[in-house]
Amino acid sequence: MFIDYSTKLFGIIGKKISYTLSPAIHNYSFEKLGINAVYLAFDIQEEEKFDLIVKGLLEVGEGFNVTIPYKEKIIPLLEGLSKEAEEIGAVNTIFRKKGFNTDYLAVKSLVLEKGEKIEKSLIFGAGGAAKAASFALSSLGSEIFIINRTRDKAQELVDRLTEKGYYAKVVESCNFSYDAVVNSTPNPSYIPDECIKGKLAIEFVYSPLNTEFLIKASEKGLRVINGLEILVRQALEAQKIWFGKSLNDKEVVDFLYARELVR
Repeated sequence: MFIDYSTKLFGIIGKKISYTLSPAIHNYSFEKLGINAVYLAFDIQEEEKFDLIVKGLLEVGEGFNVTIPYKEKIIPLLEGLSKEAEEIGAVNTIFRKKGFNTDYLAVKSLVLEKGEKIEKSLIFGAGGAAKAASFALSSLGSEIFIINRTRDKAQELVDRLTEKGYYAKVVESCNFSYDAVVNSTPNPSYIPDECIKGKLAIEFVYSPLNTEFLIKASEKGLRVINGLEILVRQALEAQKIWFGKSLNDKEVVDFLYARELVR
């Protein structure tokens, strides 16, 4: 990588993100695609400084990814939103101060590739990842059921889905049948064993790759979409927004394994 006057700045914005693989994914991709850019991690630990820091980054940077806990907080600082990001109410990709949601694109495309018809989905969590997953699955014809520690936040997500014409409901337990179960929380052990059922398990956590949730889902015969698949797919969707092109999933995953960045 050669950095000069013309090098464009990209990066990931989040809190406590020492685990992130995004710089590895994107800097490798930039080099392979022949793009003069660098991708850095911006770990904003002091949330009261968020607006100040991000306003500066948006002025000097070309594009960014956004992760926990800022996918919703960043929206007022942007100058526009894509149709999906506006509908969802969460942003994980920015290009020239406009917000997009490539988590949504990643989940939707990966579920379609699995070929399973999903009519009902149970989602654990109600944050930015849950919003992306619930809207992606809704767009594929699924009814949405939300379990979250804070019921009010779950109800906000349900209200948002309902306003857009989708069926959604807050539930307290999983004593009903559904096709997909989603962990959009940072804690895969949060999901009770009795709730791991259906056809498909979707996990947003990618470190470790084989979470307790996915291990149990595989043992029960569910097909799985792991956090690395979502991470790589959303990253490549972001590159398409930034540059109109990207590498393919397999090439990036092979690179991460070759560098022993996945465990």
